[in-house]
Amino acid sequence: MFEIDYSQAKEFASITDGTYETFVEKAVQDATKNGADFINIHFRIRKDFQQEFQNNIIFHRIFAKKEDGKYPIGAIMNLAKQAGIPDGTKFKSLDDYLNQLLNKCLKITVKNETSEYNGNTYNNLNVKRIEKSDIPTMVNPVEEFKEDDLPF
Repeated sequence: MFEIDYSQAKEFASITDGTYETFVEKAVQDATKNGADFINIHFRIRKDFQQEFQNNIIFHRIFAKKEDGKYPIGAIMNLAKQAGIPDGTKFKSLDDYLNQLLNKCLKITVKNETSEYNGNTYNNLNVKRIEKSDIPTMVNPVEEFKEDDLPF
């Protein structure tokens, strides 16, 4: 038996402006329905220590430049540097690089902003800064669970 407590309803709430300790849960190449290539990164807010919005996801996209179709090298290199990938590391492919990012701990600063596109206004949670984590190793690694573990 369990009791509903609305004060605990923070998972999947709207993330407020701030800095969060996260880990890279997903990093893949993707494309919009109009064909614009981007790197799709999901930063999961860590729950191995006390912070707001634990277990929520911060979505981040790095778009390829329209001029040449290449990803901004500064963004790619900074992400690797902050994730602790050693300088000079060689990768066979972009997918190989993205796989190396998985489960890396990073400190992410976000800001809620509005943008306009095709006459519509959108509310976006934008990544403003990516830094080395203050706690680079997770205390309790990500746990796998089975449907049998759920209370319902």
